[in-house]
Parts: sequence; C-alpha cells; structure tokens
Amino acid sequence: MKRYYTLNNNIDWYSVILKLNPKAYTLLDNNKGDYTFAWGIENFIQQKKYSKHLLNRFQKQNSCAYIFGYTGFDAKNSFFKDLESKNTDKTNLDESIFYIPKHVIIQKNGTLVYYGDEEGYHSLFDLTAVKQTKSHHKSILKLEIETSKKEYLAATSIVKKHLQNGNIYEMNYCINFSKNNIDLDILSTFLKLKDKTKAPFSSLFRFNNTVILSGSPERFFLKHDSQIVSQPIKGTSARGNTIAKDELLKQKLLGNQKEISENIMIVDLVRNDLSKIAKKNSVAVSELCKLYSFETVHQLISTVNARIDSETSFESILENLFPMGSMTGAPKLKSLQYIEALESFKRNIYSGAVGCMTPNNNMDFNVVIRSIVYNSEIKKLSVSVGSAITIHSELDKEYEECLLKLKAVQGSITKR
Repeated sequence: MKRYYTLNNNIDWYSVILKLNPKAYTLLDNNKGDYTFAWGIENFIQQKKYSKHLLNRFQKQNSCAYIFGYTGFDAKNSFFKDLESKNTDKTNLDESIFYIPKHVIIQKNGTLVYYGDEEGYHSLFDLTAVKQTKSHHKSILKLEIETSKKEYLAATSIVKKHLQNGNIYEMNYCINFSKNNIDLDILSTFLKLKDKTKAPFSSLFRFNNTVILSGSPERFFLKHDSQIVSQPIKGTSARGNTIAKDELLKQKLLGNQKEISENIMIVDLVRNDLSKIAKKNSVAVSELCKLYSFETVHQLISTVNARIDSETSFESILENLFPMGSMTGAPKLKSLQYIEALESFKRNIYSGAVGCMTPNNNMDFNVVIRSIVYNSEIKKLSVSVGSAITIHSELDKEYEECLLKLKAVQGSITKR
C-alpha cells in the first residue's frame, strides 16, 4: 500500500535521473522554489489523437493516485465542433500522455516527502544527492526558422484585416524553429533553461521518446479543493541592461495601453470560461495587469479566481478552459479557426499544458511556452514562440517580441 514517508537523506530529482535513468519522469516547479518529482511507470494512457472520454475514464479509474502528464494544444479538436489540425506536425509526438508513477517526491518548505510503497522507500537509501553541474558540451547557436519574417508579416497582415473587420479582437500568432539530427543533452539543457529564465512554472517531462523542457512563466490553472486560479500572461517587455533603463522599461510596459488591452481582453475571456464551472457570483479578479519581472523579460500577469465543486474533474476543467485564452485570442473559436488557417505548423504540445493531478483531486498545470519539445527517437527538436496581435499591433515589433522570447530558450540548447 502506498503512503507518505518523510525523507531524511538529501535525495533530489537530479540524482534520480542521473543514477537511475528512468524511461518516464516529471519535474514540476510550483512557484515557490519547491518542486514535485515523479518517476517510473505503473499505468499510463498514451494518445496519438486526444480523446477526452478516454482521459476522463483513466482519471476516474485512478482517482486515488498521482497522475502526471500533458495535453497538447491540438486536443482543442475534441472540445470544439468542426475544428481540425491540417498543418504539418514537426515532432511526430502524441497529443497527450498521462501516467501513474511508481514514485513521487515532494519538496515543500525544504522538507522532502516520498509517496510510494515501503519497498520503494527503502530503495531510496542508496541514492545520495549528486551536485547539479552544467555540461561543457557546446550549445547550438542557431535554430532553423520555418516561417520567414516576410511570411510572418504576410500572415499577421491578414490577422490585422480580420481585426479591422471586427471578426476577432485579438489573436495569438506563433512561429516555429527546429533542429534535426541533434543528440540533446536533456539535463544540461534544462539546467541552463532554468538558470536563464528562472521561470516559476518550469517543468521537465519525459516519457520514452517524448521530452518537454519548459521554462514557463505562466500557470494555466491551479485547483485546490474548491478553489481554482488561472493566471494569464499578456504584455511583454525586454529587460534593461542597467537599473535605470530596466525601471524605465517597467514603467513603459505599465503605461502601454496596447499591452494592457491585450491582457484585459484575455482576462474577460478567462472570466467567461471559468463562469461555466464556477459557483454563482464566485469569479473574481484578484490581480489585474500586475508586472512581474523574470530573468529576460518583464510581463503583465492577471490572476482570476473562482469557487467550483471540489469533485470537478480535470476533463470538465479542460472542456471549459482549454485551450488557454492567452495562447488563442478572442473570441476563442474564431481565433482558433484563423490560427489553423494562417500558422505554418501544427502546435501539438506547444501551448498545451503539463502538470499533475493528486489523489485528493487537486491539480496544477502550466502553459507550455518558452519550451523545447524533443523527439529523442528521430532526434528532432522544436521551439515555438508567438505574440498577441491586436488592432494596435506594430507587426515588426511583434516579430521582435517573438525573437526576444526565443533568445533564452535557444541559448539553453546543448547537444551531447
């Protein structure tokens, strides 16, 4: 029988991966310097094409277990009638994988707790902590762009026409970068990504040949008992190279009406999405366009809260909130249709969500952005970036924003 054990030894996720090299593992940062880490496979559901009914059944059958995994962006087709994804899939990976791990370690406030059986607990005694070290292997300096600036400007000009005609009010348009035939140093790349971004919702996910390395600053949603929180990001500025310039850029972002309107439109969308599952009069905005500073960018983040039934399933939340408004636009369905028509690649895992469901039906999922998606079987790597296009967007500056978001991710990529 599985239960919780307090760990006195200094074991951590890095040691487990380095010493055991498990075929499946997940590391989730939780925004406070703590983490949840799982490894080993007890049961799983792997879907080339996402089915909400199969995942719902899997969660119900394993309601007393930890479940880790991801849902890719193209799972949207399961929630919106007549939507489909015809664009090329650059990584050839599953739209969704969820698994029950054999072992779970939770670090909270400096305390390590192991969740598993007694045999698994005793097996940890031989695993002592290994110092995390960055690889001396060479980083890749350049990825191959799959949408040229000329193509970007042509596509986003069409988006602007839809905005001018009132068909949509905002749309997130994304482009993809890739690298073929690369033997990725997964741990070194992730350590560099964490160091470069210091993102609060970083995650490292591996399930056989599927690898996701995320320096995500955005939480899709957190469900704790009957409380649910979503924290959409809209509004980005570069960091300054001096304290004075950095402060000036902060103030410019806080006063930028174009960036603020982007954020508010998505907040309204999230409020509407949450209202479909929320208890009456419980949806509230506790933070609106608050500035958060990360290692390479400043961002405007809003926090939307609601009360829901504590028994609400992951599937029900997804059906009403997914895909997240920050990665689609408003109205959501029309934006999704234009995304499919204008983008040059199938997003799949990018702008999906990685996270965990707990035995007491709590959940925490990030937004897969500032991320590297890697197929270790065919040795193909993909990095996607995007920005919100509104009526006030200057398209050259939007393209520069995409490159700014790419910079830290690309600089982290390390090959063996």
